[in-house]
Amino acid sequence: MSKTAWLILLTLLILPGTTGCGWLFPQDKPYSPDQPIAFDHKVHVTDFDIQCLYCHTYANRSPFAGVPSVERCMGCHLIVAAQTEGVQALNNYWQRGEPIPWIKVNVLPRFVHFNHEAHVRAEVDCAECHGDVKSMSKISQTSSLKMGWCLECHLQKEASVDCLTCHY
Repeated sequence: MSKTAWLILLTLLILPGTTGCGWLFPQDKPYSPDQPIAFDHKVHVTDFDIQCLYCHTYANRSPFAGVPSVERCMGCHLIVAAQTEGVQALNNYWQRGEPIPWIKVNVLPRFVHFNHEAHVRAEVDCAECHGDVKSMSKISQTSSLKMGWCLECHLQKEASVDCLTCHY
């Protein structure tokens, strides 16, 4: 076998396992990466009744939900819980003018285009895909997000199952 053929084979065997392809190689336990700042959704959503769209402001007007900017977080945390360890870490990012390098929990293959705005408009509750976030101290992926899982939901809700809905 030629050197090029070996490199291609090696790439095909190693690359998927090293690029976060959880959709290709499922894990036994839900994906729940450690984040640069321990963020407790339970405190924000359950204890303080902050709605998803307050922080994820793009979800109802963009294909991407987005994560809140450091400035948005500091809008509250200049005063609220300012002396806690997590807010001190947040403040350090703010002082340096750096975004927080959050690690994505729900990762889709590049060829899939999920549109948050369309789902918000269709009144799909965030929990249907993201799980019971209001009870999560640490976010974890709760749905496989595989095509069959999405199709099942679309069929139940009589939503489009045209391939170009998600693959364009």
